[in-house]
Amino acid sequence: MPSPRSRKDDGAGDLKTGPNQSRKWNNPLQWMAGVVLIWTASTLTFFLAAASSPSLPPIAHGALLNLLTLYLPVFSLVVCLLLFLTRKRGAIDWRHNFSLDQMTAVKESVMVFGYLLITQLLLGVWGHAGLHFPGPDMYDPLLHDLRGVAIWVALYVATYIAMPVAWLFYRSFDWLGLLNSLRWKRDLWIIGVYWALDFFGPIVFGAPFFGLDPWLYALGIPGGIVVNTLGAGLPVVILMHIILIPRLTVIFNSKFTVIAIAGLFYAIFSLFDPGVDYSNGQQALLSVAYIVMTQTLVGMGKAAFTVVTGNPFIHFITLHVLSARVPLDTAMYGEIFSGQ
Repeated sequence: MPSPRSRKDDGAGDLKTGPNQSRKWNNPLQWMAGVVLIWTASTLTFFLAAASSPSLPPIAHGALLNLLTLYLPVFSLVVCLLLFLTRKRGAIDWRHNFSLDQMTAVKESVMVFGYLLITQLLLGVWGHAGLHFPGPDMYDPLLHDLRGVAIWVALYVATYIAMPVAWLFYRSFDWLGLLNSLRWKRDLWIIGVYWALDFFGPIVFGAPFFGLDPWLYALGIPGGIVVNTLGAGLPVVILMHIILIPRLTVIFNSKFTVIAIAGLFYAIFSLFDPGVDYSNGQQALLSVAYIVMTQTLVGMGKAAFTVVTGNPFIHFITLHVLSARVPLDTAMYGEIFSGQ
């Protein structure tokens, strides 16, 4: 009998059910088609609803232009191109590097999806907090201050860092083994190229980064990096890249399926991003549809880095805190940390 690693699907479809039975629920093409269907339905829903709506949520202004010039290019350059450029790379030992138990991968994947959805609703509705400060509000220097930033960071650290890390320790997660498995030198070109794209991209499209007062840079860049690391970067690293993605890889024998499902997961993470509007049913529909339409593509880009490298921290540098968030948030955090 061949060993589990010698099988064509690397054991991905051989959990507690037989191969014929397992194919009924974890066929990667069916799951990928499901995500495509959700994305397509959300996109059509948004544009059809927007055509008859007297107003749009602030986050959705310029939706078509954003989709064509920002989000679809992210999908093309980060997902499609990166998968092509790394197509000859060898397999990653997900089970060993991420301390996985294949027999519980499905249950734990469902669990983390449920945990994210429930906590996002609680934090968004009760705590008025989203993945990025000051979501779901648009930033207003008269309304948002350092106290608000501290509350947001505390809520997200407790919910998405402290509790998941405690669970990982309970599961005997080998942090040292993960860190030793990372191949930074091999992936340096990915980090450099995609960091530059994601840093200068927002600036090209109007992010207010150049021409600020020097004190805004002095306070806003380091301050923004620290709070975004705690409130946004590490929560996504831990919940999506360390817990969810490795488990999906041992369930599905398809990189693109894993990336697609993880993209939808990130869209849930973004339900209360700045500019959404849940004040009435129509605005809520537009907000959710816009988030799924755009942030699924962004999430797929983030997931692609981990899927092709096995490094859960690369997205943090190339498509999150150390790239786009610096030009996007420097002016805001400079004002907040200066007390003005």
